[in-house]
Parts: sequence; C-alpha cells; structure tokens
Amino acid sequence: MSITQQDIDKMYEGNLKFWDEAWKRVTKPHKELPKLPYIHELTRKLKKYQVKKVLDLGCGSGWLSIFISKYGFNVTGIDLSSPAIELAKTWAQEDNANVNFIAGDLLNLPFEKGSFDAIVCNSILEHFRLDQAKILFDKLHNILADKGFFFGCFDAVGTGKGDYFELPDSTHIYTDLMRQGMMLRNYSDQELRELLSGFDILSFDKNNYGSRLVWARKK
Repeated sequence: MSITQQDIDKMYEGNLKFWDEAWKRVTKPHKELPKLPYIHELTRKLKKYQVKKVLDLGCGSGWLSIFISKYGFNVTGIDLSSPAIELAKTWAQEDNANVNFIAGDLLNLPFEKGSFDAIVCNSILEHFRLDQAKILFDKLHNILADKGFFFGCFDAVGTGKGDYFELPDSTHIYTDLMRQGMMLRNYSDQELRELLSGFDILSFDKNNYGSRLVWARKK
C-alpha cells in the first residue's frame, strides 16, 4: 500500500496531538534541571560570543529557556504544545524569570529575518521528518542575525520500546498506546552536516550518551 502526502500530513498531525496530550498530563512544572554538563558550556559560549537575543526551539515546559535567561540573555521559547507553554509561563512567573514564551508551529516560525543572535535546538530535530528538517533549517538560517550562532543537541535515538512503522525516509511512527502518533528519526552525522550547509560548523562533538553537540555560525 502506497503512502500519499495526505497520509503523511495526517501522521504529522498525530505527532502534534501526541505532544499536546502528553503535556496535558503534566499538572505543574518540574523544576529539577536535567544533569547535562553541556548546558553550562552553552551559557559560557553565548557570553563569549556576546549573544543577546536567544531563541529556544521546542522549549517544552521551559527549563532551558529559564536557565539561560538567568545569565542575562533575552530569551524567547517556542513550542508547538500550548499546555507545555502554559507550564513554562507558570514556572517563569513563580521564579521571576523574564522569558517570552510562545505556542507556535516550528515549521512556520513567526519571527522576522535576523531576529536572534543565537538559536538553541535541544533534542528537537528527532521528531521531524527529513523533508521537514530541511524546511526548518532554512527558516532558522533566515531568522538568525548575520553571523548568528546555532547550538544543537542531536540524540542518537534507536528503536526504543513500542510498536512503530517506518516511512521511506526512516522516520518511525509509533502505534503503541504509550507513544501513539509520536514521530522519531535518527539523523546521521552526514545528514546533520548537510542540514547545516548554510553554516560554518565550529565544533561537532559526541557526549557520553552518543548525542552530537554542534556549534555553528551562519555564513
């Protein structure tokens, strides 16, 4: 049975629904930061590069946005899930953090050209198909200021638990009850480099978990 573009569009809608439903089950912000050493290196480099305005792409409930903002950066966090953004706003208000949180489609970012000095993309790309990732990186390149910076953490995801079927580009669509509708794709190093063709890659490293940590600067 062939898969039509309409089928693929519906699958992406299912992915969006999965995340909305997942965040609806969270009743209050979980304020314990993950033990990720690279987030401290992130703020050091943003300072080093004299960054002022930062976009946190796919911010979820806002932990990274709020963490970065406490170092004096002007931070905007955007996520496709409205329930996640409401959690983020609650957290920011409780902690007196000045972050602009927005619910919106990451494939249709509502920002003007050159709006940000830096963009952080922490374990987000894995939930997009390859064709969507190409669209996304074109948009990120556009909304970055000249010589703006990009930081990405790209996870080396596997099949994991649960049932799924695979699209022609190797994106997994989960069908089990726990992750029904979720999209997950493992990007190779070469694919990441191709997606970043509009950037000069400053560093491309792997951490102890196999995730790729990439710093790049807009050409």
